[in-house]
Amino acid sequence: MFETLLALFVQDLQELHQSQKRRWLFLSMTRVVKQEHLGRCCYMAEEFLEPPDLSALKHTLGLDEQQWRAFKAKISG
Repeated sequence: MFETLLALFVQDLQELHQSQKRRWLFLSMTRVVKQEHLGRCCYMAEEFLEPPDLSALKHTLGLDEQQWRAFKAKISG
């Protein structure tokens, strides 16, 4: 499960970074979708990974707790 979640995060984070780098207006919806998907991945990781694996995932991705919570907050209600 760790490797699967890691792959999902890496792909979405790269695509999100590229869309922000280009600053294309028509990609704003893509950015929102990517951020929401990352938020869902955060919730999945918290549900399926043990605390040490969750910490390792965050560390591997270079995400601190503030960034992690920010992605979780992007889930539209």
